[in-house]
Amino acid sequence: MRFSARILLSALVCSAMASATQAQDLTGKIALELNHVQPTQDGGCRLSIIATNGLERPMSQLGLEMVAFNKDGLVDQFLRLEFSRISAGKTKVLQFDLAGKACDGISRLHINDVRNCVPESIQDVYCPDLLVLSNKTPIQFGD
Repeated sequence: MRFSARILLSALVCSAMASATQAQDLTGKIALELNHVQPTQDGGCRLSIIATNGLERPMSQLGLEMVAFNKDGLVDQFLRLEFSRISAGKTKVLQFDLAGKACDGISRLHINDVRNCVPESIQDVYCPDLLVLSNKTPIQFGD
């Protein structure tokens, strides 16, 4: 009997720790990180963005409309990025190439709009308000 109680107690502790870890991941926000930029062989720039869904529900498809600015601060290119389904509390990485755009020629990536962060039935959420941005590159990221 004492052995069964230890197993039950151990299972309860593990379950509580897993719940606490998942609760930490559910921030009510969508974290976006510009994580890495690297030159491509054709003279373009490969960018890596990490998205973490801190919402309590999955996102079926997160859409980002972004604008790349050149070194002179002028609008250079509009981009549309689509992340496939991201479960609640989970992270996805997306890489994309800007053909013919050297990394050192990009000064800024601006997030113009965010789409599909919640189901269409939810009307009172403005997706850009849910973003938390971070950056590990020399390119300015965000607003």
